[in-house]
Amino acid sequence: MPRGVAKEHLPSKTCAVCMRPFTWRKVWEKCWDEVTTCSDRCKSERKRIKQLTNKDNKQSNVPSPPPQQQQQQQQQQHVTGADN
Repeated sequence: MPRGVAKEHLPSKTCAVCMRPFTWRKVWEKCWDEVTTCSDRCKSERKRIKQLTNKDNKQSNVPSPPPQQQQQQQQQQHVTGADN
């Protein structure tokens, strides 16, 4: 009698990055519920996109200096000749 499960009966999921189906692997035996990407490449791509998104959100949430401080900075630039 054969051991294991036939490959066509293994569970499968869709990759969150490339949207391709992938099947269960022995190395994912203990963490199959947490697996969301099909490969290391998709995992690193997902992390890269997440970092870029977080970076953009942080930059857009940075408050501008108070008007008085902006005025002082403009005056300092004008005095030093850095009028760029």
